[in-house]
Amino acid sequence: MKQFKEFILEDRQKQTNFIVDSVYNNYAKSYTRDQLECVGWLDGSANSLIRNNKLYEIGIQENDSVLDVGCGVAHFYNFLLDQGWSGEYLGVDPNKAAIDMVEESINTMCGTIDDVGDTQYDWVIASGIFNLGLKEDHAYWILKNMIQHANKGISFNMLNRPYSAVYYEDYDPIDVKDTLKQYNNSKITICERYLEDNTEFTIHFYKD
Repeated sequence: MKQFKEFILEDRQKQTNFIVDSVYNNYAKSYTRDQLECVGWLDGSANSLIRNNKLYEIGIQENDSVLDVGCGVAHFYNFLLDQGWSGEYLGVDPNKAAIDMVEESINTMCGTIDDVGDTQYDWVIASGIFNLGLKEDHAYWILKNMIQHANKGISFNMLNRPYSAVYYEDYDPIDVKDTLKQYNNSKITICERYLEDNTEFTIHFYKD
């Protein structure tokens, strides 16, 4: 008989596989690696740059290691290089079609945070992965695991509640911050109003 944890893991895998098959595979097959749309970002390069800057502002230093959860085609890796960064990087994404598009010189793997093992990174980053299809308990489980893999902290974005499209997942930033207070933290910062329409927020979580 399956243990309860096995059922939970199976449900997470089913959620992930469904999202990849029904949504993100289509983006990867419809656009090239150089197009932001290949990973589902449809709001333009200006917003993408603002979004990456906000994640980076957590305090990533030149030689810091970075785990990029839901890396897509590793656009954030190239953004880091543009900032003069030269640390260790691992990008992980369950969409094989996206991972197959990544340059061979960039360290990526097809999978989820479950597959990373016990390796620690200075910073763990996630951009856009909580917007579509994941149940709230699954999202918080990912955040817990991001914290466990981080030496210094994690940075991630979510859609502000209420969000106009009902098929997207949205969150109250105060609720998210309060939930994260249960973990080993020295500071949690909410960043808002960096996009013109204020549809999302970024959280910086610093570990003790």
